[in-house]
Amino acid sequence: MVGGPGRGDDRYVYFLIAGLVPWLAINEGIMRSTTAIVDNSSIVRRLAFRSELLVIVPNITAIIFELVGLALLATALVFTGSHAPNWWVLPFALLLQFLLQVGCGLILSVAYVFFRDLTQIVGFALSILFYLSPILYPVGGRFAPLFAWNPMTPLIGLFRSAIFSAPLPAAGSIVFLLTACLVLFAAGTALFRRTQPSIVDLL
Repeated sequence: MVGGPGRGDDRYVYFLIAGLVPWLAINEGIMRSTTAIVDNSSIVRRLAFRSELLVIVPNITAIIFELVGLALLATALVFTGSHAPNWWVLPFALLLQFLLQVGCGLILSVAYVFFRDLTQIVGFALSILFYLSPILYPVGGRFAPLFAWNPMTPLIGLFRSAIFSAPLPAAGSIVFLLTACLVLFAAGTALFRRTQPSIVDLL
């Protein structure tokens, strides 16, 4: 059974929103990041500045809108008399989400310069990932190993813990999430900086 404030349907509503709000930001950030360099090719060619900012900005924007959604949810929690004693988890969850989004965005923005049909593939992959993440339903039973490889599982778990005091993910899952986010961010940054001269020539 889904844990959280309220009873019956209210419990599932909080469970669902806590998963959907970060997912929408991740989906938006990654999709916009994929085409960010090509969409702003004139800026990349003419101005001398850090092109990775074109990837970082849409991810920051997505997280700002996510914060608005979380603020509305927090207001609803106050008016319903619910409480969320784990709000201290939220900055940690948002930081990991940002690293994950930017890391993926940097890699995909480079790939899109070479493969212009990538947006359809990314959109399809994100749709599959949505259903392989515990957004619509909780993880448990024989299906738990299927979700264990997915960094979204502990990330969504952190948001649910912050929003309605669901249990924190296992320590091993959090370490896995932290490692995955740092590796993706480091790999994306290294790839982007290494290929930046080639990118300018291809735009």
